[in-house]
Amino acid sequence: MSSFAVTPTEGAAHGIDDDRKVKLGMLFYVLADVAFVVFLFVSYIWERAYNTAGGWDRLPGMALPDQRTTYLLTGLMVASGIAYFIAHMGIKAGNQAVLSLFLLIAVVLVAISLVGQMRFMGDQQFATIDGTFFSSWIMLAGYHVYHLFIGLFLGLALLIRSLMGRYSRVRHLGLVTVGYFWYWMALMPVLVTILVLLFPAKI
Repeated sequence: MSSFAVTPTEGAAHGIDDDRKVKLGMLFYVLADVAFVVFLFVSYIWERAYNTAGGWDRLPGMALPDQRTTYLLTGLMVASGIAYFIAHMGIKAGNQAVLSLFLLIAVVLVAISLVGQMRFMGDQQFATIDGTFFSSWIMLAGYHVYHLFIGLFLGLALLIRSLMGRYSRVRHLGLVTVGYFWYWMALMPVLVTILVLLFPAKI
């Protein structure tokens, strides 16, 4: 019997290995997501050049997407990423109150962004049937909605667990792994905004 016993040191080592696997798993998922978004960016640039000599097909009375709304939604996501980072630093310092407060702020900002992004897409005067460039814009905007849904679900789970006191200075693996996704979710709209500034839609 004693020959099969696991010493505390061995158990800790296995725990570290498991943590590393979880981190790598989420990191690889995020990297796969990044690769897909890069393909969407390339598609946007190619279709912009292909359609109407670098612009959008003209529709009667059509207006381009409002840039101020784009900047506002992007700013909300950057603020959410900052709030998440502060929450993470709070629990690393052993401060449960900072963790819960800033996780709440991060989740609320994502919820506001989700509603705002969906309304923003619904306000546009075009659809996928109006051309490939329109489809490219809708795909980018819609994929961000997917990120926001996933982020909201994960954020609520983290918030509930933090309010239950499940995280501590040494045990907060969930915050680390979800953080990979959260920071990417906050960064993507920034990259999309830069993309549109470098390759603006034109009528």
